[in-house]
Amino acid sequence: MKILSKITPAETLLIQDGFFVEFKDLMKFTFIDLLLKKIIKIKEVHQKPHPRDKHIRTYTYVTSGKNFKKYKPKNHELIYLSPFNKNRSLQILFKNFIKMAYDNSNGSWSYKKLTRSNIEINPYFKQTSLLNLFRINKLTAKGVKLKKGITNYLNTIDNNINHLLHEDKKKGLELLLSIGGNIFLLENLDFQLLKTIDKELLNQQKVLYNDTYNTDSDWWLYIGFFEDQYMFDSYFDDFDATLNSFNSEFDSSSCSSCDSGCSSCGGCD
Repeated sequence: MKILSKITPAETLLIQDGFFVEFKDLMKFTFIDLLLKKIIKIKEVHQKPHPRDKHIRTYTYVTSGKNFKKYKPKNHELIYLSPFNKNRSLQILFKNFIKMAYDNSNGSWSYKKLTRSNIEINPYFKQTSLLNLFRINKLTAKGVKLKKGITNYLNTIDNNINHLLHEDKKKGLELLLSIGGNIFLLENLDFQLLKTIDKELLNQQKVLYNDTYNTDSDWWLYIGFFEDQYMFDSYFDDFDATLNSFNSEFDSSSCSSCDSGCSSCGGCD
């Protein structure tokens, strides 16, 4: 299904469940998709919070990736990428990065409108003042047909992918690479099994598809990052808790000169 190679996981979710889809899921899958495309990257720094501190802590930063410069972002991706347009050398603490993106999104409804405004999916949504007033995403007749097609296609992959990765790795990889970041929407995919696939086979197959998803050895790092529910998912589970935590820690850190959690802050988080 060609459209899945052109749309992001957030766009797919909006088509599949536009009325009930959770804001945090749209943001979460947009983030991991940008990692997979190497538009942004994560970087871990091990350092002492203070020179007098005896313990070394690990800080996770987000920076621009190697494909950032040549990438044309979609509207809903700009909440993450806009800081790097001004300064590509920025390194922003992961927690602070999520807070920044949340602020840039202007909330759930605004972010859903941003996501559906992308050219690939916009024609599949009805556009009326009444629907906007009541904050409702409603599909056109073609949109309903597309939703059914996407759901059936992904379900078929989901039900067979682990068997294929055991019995016919080439075909399994073809399916996964053809849907790009939408692999993270598969409920049954065994990511541990995916990690065991020969890297050379992966390199042979990826040339057949859009090189937006530059899937080399770093891909496994991002899959592991996605799987780490404590480090990754928790920051998206409760925005209020994240924001409150950010504000209280920022206030107590006594580093008011820090700029959005950048690495020059010396490790404030």
